[in-house]
Amino acid sequence: MARSKARALFWISTVLAGLGVILVIGNGILFLVNQDAQAAINRRQQFINQSAQLGRLNEALVRALATNAANNKDDQLRDLLAQHGITFQVNPAEPGPAPAAPSGGKN
Repeated sequence: MARSKARALFWISTVLAGLGVILVIGNGILFLVNQDAQAAINRRQQFINQSAQLGRLNEALVRALATNAANNKDDQLRDLLAQHGITFQVNPAEPGPAPAAPSGGKN
């Protein structure tokens, strides 16, 4: 009887050890898959961040080109911007308030 208990305990221990090894291997595989997924997500996030920065730079560049085209009455630059879907209108300068008359005397 003692011998059969020892034999059963041996097989139970062996099966549990085998399950432990399988779990360790599975954990390693999941770690590697997760690491690859995180790297892909980090690349996408970096692309999104850079796109936002480039969007602001692009807007500033277009604004500067449009201002330059309007100030210098550059039709070629205006046409180039229009080819890319960028149109603008020049607003006439509004007259500012009249300058205050200088006071001549001291109070």
